[in-house]
Amino acid sequence: MPKSRLLVVKENLSKYRTIDGEREEGFDGHQEWNDEDPLLLDAISYFYKAVKNKFYSEVRSFLSYLLPLGSEDGRLQAIQSLLLNTSSEESLKEALLLSVATGSRPLVEFVLALFIDCPFLERSGCANSAHFPPHMTPLMLACIMNNFSIVQCLLLRGHTIQIPHFLTCECRLCKRQTVTNRSPALLVDVMRAISSESYLWLATSDVFAAACSIAHDLQQLIKDDCLEHVEIYRHLEANVQRFLTRVSDQAWRSEEFNLLVANKSYCAKRMSDISSPRLQMAMDSEMRQFTCSTNSQTAFKSVFRADWLNFGNKPKRDLWRSLRATIFMPVIIMMHMVSLEKGTTMAVPLARFIAHITTYIIFLILAIARVTIPFYMDSSDGIVVTQTIEYFIYAYMLGLFLERGLLFYRVGSEAFFAFWWRWFDVVLISSFLISFVFFIGTLSERELFDPSETDRMHWPSGEFKLIHEIFLSISCVLGVSKCFYYIQTIKGIGGSVISIGKCVGKTYTYLLIMVTIIISFSVGLNILVSPYLSRKSIHKENTPDAITTQSYDSIGTSSKNLFWSIFGYLGPSTYVTVVGNTGSNMDPVSHQLNSATLEILGALYHGIIIITVLNLMTSLLVKKADEVLDNEEMEFKYTRAAMYAEFVSWEMAAPPPFNLFCVIAHSLHRNLNRSLEQKPAKDQDEVDIEVQYLSLLITMFNRFCAAKECKYKTIWRSEFDKEEKPPNHVSFMSSGLHAYSMDNTYEGWRKRETRRMLVPEYEEYGNETNKEAPKPEAPKAPTDTSKTMSTADSNRMAAKGITFLPV
Repeated sequence: MPKSRLLVVKENLSKYRTIDGEREEGFDGHQEWNDEDPLLLDAISYFYKAVKNKFYSEVRSFLSYLLPLGSEDGRLQAIQSLLLNTSSEESLKEALLLSVATGSRPLVEFVLALFIDCPFLERSGCANSAHFPPHMTPLMLACIMNNFSIVQCLLLRGHTIQIPHFLTCECRLCKRQTVTNRSPALLVDVMRAISSESYLWLATSDVFAAACSIAHDLQQLIKDDCLEHVEIYRHLEANVQRFLTRVSDQAWRSEEFNLLVANKSYCAKRMSDISSPRLQMAMDSEMRQFTCSTNSQTAFKSVFRADWLNFGNKPKRDLWRSLRATIFMPVIIMMHMVSLEKGTTMAVPLARFIAHITTYIIFLILAIARVTIPFYMDSSDGIVVTQTIEYFIYAYMLGLFLERGLLFYRVGSEAFFAFWWRWFDVVLISSFLISFVFFIGTLSERELFDPSETDRMHWPSGEFKLIHEIFLSISCVLGVSKCFYYIQTIKGIGGSVISIGKCVGKTYTYLLIMVTIIISFSVGLNILVSPYLSRKSIHKENTPDAITTQSYDSIGTSSKNLFWSIFGYLGPSTYVTVVGNTGSNMDPVSHQLNSATLEILGALYHGIIIITVLNLMTSLLVKKADEVLDNEEMEFKYTRAAMYAEFVSWEMAAPPPFNLFCVIAHSLHRNLNRSLEQKPAKDQDEVDIEVQYLSLLITMFNRFCAAKECKYKTIWRSEFDKEEKPPNHVSFMSSGLHAYSMDNTYEGWRKRETRRMLVPEYEEYGNETNKEAPKPEAPKAPTDTSKTMSTADSNRMAAKGITFLPV
């Protein structure tokens, strides 16, 4: 072969050389992989022959053109020695992994051409490599390095990642395995790979749904992990959170983002009635950063206001809308029960929110009035009015119970208890339900006596009226405190309310520790004091007689006194035990060791509770409050979006207690329509929407890759100060199908024999340039190659200028 031809082929490789180092700002350039380039295909053919025939200098020359630093690159020697080592396939697989680690797609493409004899080996890891664990495959490594071009190359060649089952999986296969047989390291590396940006974009059909699903899996792994890899999972989950935010940034117009979140594919059935189901999908996966992004907040605001999107611009019109949602609310709800379709006032989530605030204010006024009415009215009239008020209060709570019960049924327990106010509502409803049970008991007739005609001093302690008042007082305290649910939507005040709720949620563990410590010391103190109870020591002098304290006469009393001792209600005198008098002179007896032990236990208790536990709890609350206040804006946005999402669902169409009738009408309407309507086939509009959605994903992906090539600050690129900057490997992405289409079935692999690629003047290559090279090994006798490749594959490869012939 003329030497000029080889030089032309090698010089053409210069444009495929990767560049080490990237700019923090500016344009890095755009490089695209062209697998239709004839000179590139010739170079791959020459490289294939050089490796197979062990042309040392030519292999080194090709690698120097592909590596960033050329012949001075320190990685060249290691890769070259592995390529020329033909003792086993393991060296070739390790060379492929090292090529992937360099981040150069051209180098990977050249090395992959050497696997044409054994295509399935390129998908597996190395068994005896010092650089990579056995489970590390080329695709996993490329995904972990977040190299888009190499991931694209490997996916086009049929590479896949097998996701192992979680350690908590209870399928038939996992039940047969022990915990030691499973590899947590494999699971961690797989989760690293599938949570990368390159895998989510290139290996999934829907990047939005895949990101939400992987984030949910990582959150589950964080809960199930025994603190072995929890920090890694948290880091990966944070990366997925940031990734979905960047994806949303690529929707530059509101129409594009609305199309992104309006797609109902992969959404739960309960989201089918929502105009933007993907927003609820992100909320269920706790995608906080995506929910707090500019596009998401704008979409939540649009969905929440619906037809009242311009609410606040015209005072007169806003006043009329507010009157419809407050004073005329009962009439509007009745109209909504007749016509449940969109267009009514109660179909607007903002109107529902105003109606809920109105009924809650009425509930507060009546709860306060119930206490004051007996002072201003006669007893008989006051009882009637009080009972009427309680009827409304219990009806309101019954409606709230129905509202939260439907929400729990619709979203499930995990999503329901994700926010503090739902826990609070469960406690509130439970206390009112218990109070209502005893309220019914007060209305029942008594055989022995009538409480209304008997003075309270003659009532037994278990009287229904007394227990009813106890639980009603607790319920009213909680009911008034529910105002914080609505206050947290106010900017400024809401952040403080959210921080308090977060801090309260962190005190459960310490309160449990405190209860355990109090009970344990109560048992010990009771054992010491119980033998000395009811004992009295008489002093001869004019001093008062000593009596053993009754503070520890039982475990319950001991626990109560130890609890109040936290606030300083237990002095040193309570730690003295009295034995009595004995002897001829009836001198007082003192068991000093017992008293000293009792006092030491008391001092130890105070040291543990006050000095240790309480101070640790205080520091924890301060730390948590600082974290919440540092992210106050994001916490406020996320909480507000969660509240907006609640009022979009159909069970919130009317506030309690009016929802007792509206929910029934709505259920009948939905069931009637479901029974009459037949499931329609996909119409042309739905098909067009899916096509538009896929076209939007392609556009967003191109913008995503362009953002890595041209770096500058803009409103459409979210910045994360605490983020470790990942490498931006998007160079040499191909825009078409891969040139080396192959039969990936087992039969196709079994029929392949040793081949070599032929291009013009291929036989002359090496005769002039590698005279000093060692003589290649004699090839094995060829077998029948008539069935090695299909006719379609042969024609396709021939059209590209490449033919395969037996040696």
